[in-house]
Amino acid sequence: MHTWRLGLRRLGRSLITFQPAPGRARRALRWVAAVALGLIGTVLILGPARGSLGLLGAMAANAGREAPLRRRARMLLTVGATTLTCQGIGILTAPHPALIPPVMTVMTLTVVWAWHALQAGPPGPINTVFAGAFGTYMGSQGWTIPTLVPITALAWALGATASLLLLALDPHAPERESVEVAERAVDTYCDPPEPAGGGGEAAGTAAAGDPAIGQRAIARSRAWIDVDDAWHVLRTGRTPGTVPLSAQGRDLEERLRRAHLRLVSTLHDQSFPGDHLDITKNFDLVPMGLPSARYLLRTAAQRGSRPRLVAGRAATAVLLASSAALLSPVGHPYWAILSSLIVLHMGASRADLTVRAAHRVVGTALGTLVYMGIIALEPPVWLRLCLVIAAVYGLESIVTRNYAVAVVFVTVFALMLTPTASSAQIAVLMRDRVLETAIGAGAAVLVTWSMGRRAPVLLVRRQYRLTLDSIVTVLADLADGLEDTTVRTGEAVGAGRDRRWRPVGLLGAAGRVERHPLTSLVREHRRHLVFELGRAGAVLSSARPDDPAALGPWRGVQREVSTLGYDVVAATWRDPGANRRAAARAYTELVFLIATLPPISSRNIAPGPLASRVAAVRAVFLTCG
Repeated sequence: MHTWRLGLRRLGRSLITFQPAPGRARRALRWVAAVALGLIGTVLILGPARGSLGLLGAMAANAGREAPLRRRARMLLTVGATTLTCQGIGILTAPHPALIPPVMTVMTLTVVWAWHALQAGPPGPINTVFAGAFGTYMGSQGWTIPTLVPITALAWALGATASLLLLALDPHAPERESVEVAERAVDTYCDPPEPAGGGGEAAGTAAAGDPAIGQRAIARSRAWIDVDDAWHVLRTGRTPGTVPLSAQGRDLEERLRRAHLRLVSTLHDQSFPGDHLDITKNFDLVPMGLPSARYLLRTAAQRGSRPRLVAGRAATAVLLASSAALLSPVGHPYWAILSSLIVLHMGASRADLTVRAAHRVVGTALGTLVYMGIIALEPPVWLRLCLVIAAVYGLESIVTRNYAVAVVFVTVFALMLTPTASSAQIAVLMRDRVLETAIGAGAAVLVTWSMGRRAPVLLVRRQYRLTLDSIVTVLADLADGLEDTTVRTGEAVGAGRDRRWRPVGLLGAAGRVERHPLTSLVREHRRHLVFELGRAGAVLSSARPDDPAALGPWRGVQREVSTLGYDVVAATWRDPGANRRAAARAYTELVFLIATLPPISSRNIAPGPLASRVAAVRAVFLTCG
């Protein structure tokens, strides 16, 4: 009973609390402008009745909204084509109601998994999958692929063109914003506040559990993640291997390079005080940015990955919601699919997802009342369209501040774009909206609390194994002294040294010789290490609320693995000869540690001994170096 009271109190507070979101309203103007232009253009060409059905296509123009021009164009094409395909599949499925649940389940599983695996970013896969659900409804109303899909395609083409033209007005905006974020994060890490009661030496001699040490570690991870993200934005904004064409682009890259070198210098001084950096030889071998799509998809397909958990939950909820909706006496079952999907498509803790589902129901109920008031005023066609665009802006500007209020805006523009002919139909429409929302949200809550209850431990154990494997691979490269030009998977690396075996599967099939330019292979390994170090902390932070008792002690593992990992990153900037003996010893110790760990499962292990063993490997690495 006490837990229920706490939950209701938290829900009540969340309904009336507006979280800070500096700059969100201004950015929302930019995002919604492209959607508005796409929708208005479609209405002008096709008329209000048909043109308004293109809203989902226009909203696809938000794909890659924080990406630079070149990457945004690719994402717009990919997301637009996927949206049209999903809508077409939905229309083809409509005549066969029994197929709707399995088809929508497979569609949800595929799109949500791929979106999270490739880290496509906001606004998420919701509109893409919903296009399929909307297609099932419109197909049941007599619409066909030739009559509906071209409307969506036209709105998408106009919205995508508007998005690219708006970005062309300030083509370096995404790069500039990412570099500014990275510079602030580097400043926070490199210029920490003086600890209370002492000078700089106090921070270096503080105990491992000192909050100041923990804050410095968080600042270090944040700085690397933000610098990594900024390099990704800059390098995906132009053709690989080229330099920026404009002076502004070259200036932004130079600013980021300075911030990056400052970050490396600070990290290097912490790990190897008194040593010197090897900048000229190693800068190009320490790349930043997302790993290849092949690596992201491969790791996302592994058991225990977050994309698999999020996609599995979303697909199961869609299956339950769509099946229940087919048995309910309502005329818009696709709303149940939307409600279940919108709760689960991005993933969060079970408590947060439950609150989100409650917000969905409350916001929908309030939104139907607002809609009824608007309809009572009988606004003209173009005023209705303006209200729709205003509601889309309200959603984008407030969704991170108060989700229930954002749902009010969602409900308003969704109902206003649904054709109705009489006041009786409006009443039925409002009833259906609330009932289907309750079905979808209920399915989402049921799945949230019944599926993946032991997943948090599995997520964390799998992620730290992946991070340790990445550290091992870079240690092997350092132990080789960066001299070899080929890598033989499954064979001892180098001659005249201890036999140090690379983990099979990271580089290819056992016994097969794979030849790569050394710099390319080393660059790939180091990119994976930086990426996995950032992902490890994020996975633990997101999973811990679901099982705090089991995962709380894993913060010690996070601290030691992160520290060792960044020490190895710092070592990549030293003279190659200075690293070989230390890397070889640490490699041997870490490979032995990994070999003695139990198979990855949802069963928890004692994190304390693991943290101590990782700390011992780090001691060997630093002592021998």
